[in-house]
Amino acid sequence: KTKGMTLRDRKNMKKPSRYDDFVMTALCDVCEPENYDDAVHSKNKDEWLKAMNSEMQSLKENQTWDLVYSPKDRKIIRCKWVYKIKNNPDGSVERFKARLVVKGFSQKKGIDYEETFSPVVRSATIRTLLSVAASEKMSLMQFDVSTAFLYSKLDEEIYMEQPEGFKDDSGRVCKLKRGLYGLKQAPRCWNKRFAEFLIQRGFKQSDADPCLFIRKQGARKLMLALYVDDGLVAGTD
Repeated sequence: KTKGMTLRDRKNMKKPSRYDDFVMTALCDVCEPENYDDAVHSKNKDEWLKAMNSEMQSLKENQTWDLVYSPKDRKIIRCKWVYKIKNNPDGSVERFKARLVVKGFSQKKGIDYEETFSPVVRSATIRTLLSVAASEKMSLMQFDVSTAFLYSKLDEEIYMEQPEGFKDDSGRVCKLKRGLYGLKQAPRCWNKRFAEFLIQRGFKQSDADPCLFIRKQGARKLMLALYVDDGLVAGTD
């Protein structure tokens, strides 16, 4: 933009405010690492390590895998860490997130998975639910299931390398018992598990939309719509 301008014009140009400088500096100081090495060598090393330890604790509590020696006839799937920074509405950092993700592109159909399709609630269903909730003066609530895929159960035998930074040097690999983000069949397994959970608690699955669940108890009604790991609930009570 300065091309062809006189020296006086350049001097009179409005300089960026201190606030702009502060924002740019803050963004550079809190960057999302591309990989594990970047995370452990960044200025926010302690925060990323804390986030990874929290993720590993969740994996352990959900008994996500067993450590076994690698079968000779099976390919070991690799994994990686994905780092995200969750911000507050004012732009400040709320928390650091680290998620272990499987490199599912290396999975082979018929060996590592069979079916991958998982339904999600239709937009028309959400509009209908909101319309019914408004006409019947029902209460609404939105929810998010944390580490949802960890609650799913796998039917196939899948072997994954130990996560970077948490290897025990035993030569063993992780035989997965639960779904992980990145697995091709993880969304399907999670949806199946959650549907079974709701049906056991008196919900009926809609024939028009498999991601809509309804439970009636006398005059009380509860409707739930599921979109992967996010949900919308409407209830009279």
